[in-house]
Amino acid sequence: MMIRAGFIHYQLKSYLRSLTFIPPVTMFVAWIVIFYTYSGVPIMSSYVITSVSLYLVMTWVAMNVFSLETATEKNLLFVQLKSKHAYLLGKWAVCFLAALVLGAIAILYPLIFSMFKEPIQSVQFIVAVLGHLVAAVFGMLIGSFFSITKLESKRFAWLSSMLVIVVSLAKEGIVEMAHFFQWILLLFPPIHQVMRHFTDETPYVIANGYWVDALWILVYVVGGYTVTLALFKRRE
Repeated sequence: MMIRAGFIHYQLKSYLRSLTFIPPVTMFVAWIVIFYTYSGVPIMSSYVITSVSLYLVMTWVAMNVFSLETATEKNLLFVQLKSKHAYLLGKWAVCFLAALVLGAIAILYPLIFSMFKEPIQSVQFIVAVLGHLVAAVFGMLIGSFFSITKLESKRFAWLSSMLVIVVSLAKEGIVEMAHFFQWILLLFPPIHQVMRHFTDETPYVIANGYWVDALWILVYVVGGYTVTLALFKRRE
């Protein structure tokens, strides 16, 4: 399925003109600057915090992007694109571009201003980039899913998305307290599988379970994409 460049350009212009990007972007950039007020901080512990921040902000961005058009405008775009799938991919493309910009800020800012207490290893940089990318994709999936579900109001959509984020971040602790929740919690984004590889070991080495976690994350992303697409086609 080809994504039309013209539609992506149109969506970017609409998003920028709506000014809804200002609160999440301003808050994220301000948080990065404040977080790195002091230099000499550990590398991976810092990156795990900024990746979680990106997870939250990209949920916000996705919900804004998916609420740009009215129902009438959306139907007109369906006719022009001749595909609901192309519409959805275009929306995700805009969200992904936003994620690249914000992710680059989170990763490069401490490197440019030498905020870490030691030089970063190449493997740490790669893991950090992939971790931020996955966190951003999880945020995009949550934001788009709850925008599509058409809950009674935006307030319920926001509350539902925040609940999913909180539960996903606390998943390991919940399972430790009550093991029977472990199967139910498979429905929530496996953000912890990302977080647990942001360790400050010196020298940093990739843990044995990294590729198993990477495979599960890939399966979850593909499954989330498939479910969201099916729901979108049915609801719209």
